[in-house]
Amino acid sequence: MRILSDTDRQALRLADDLQKAVEQWLSRRGVDESCAVSPFVDPAGQPAVIVKMNVHAASAMIDSLNGQPGRSAGPAGSGSSTGYFSNP
Repeated sequence: MRILSDTDRQALRLADDLQKAVEQWLSRRGVDESCAVSPFVDPAGQPAVIVKMNVHAASAMIDSLNGQPGRSAGPAGSGSSTGYFSNP
């Protein structure tokens, strides 16, 4: 069994903190979807994370980063100005 290094533990803590922060951030915007945050240590030996999210969560984040008002990412075809939702 491998013993975690300090950098491994830092990556785990970073991923956990980011996961919680993103879940709270999405919840405040009325988005029920979550994301997955995976810890890793990059080739330079620094703690890092990989974030995976679905279209609803990603669209809410894009809207926020672009300075657009928060809104729910509802069913496909509604809730986001990003245009990533397909209309059935």
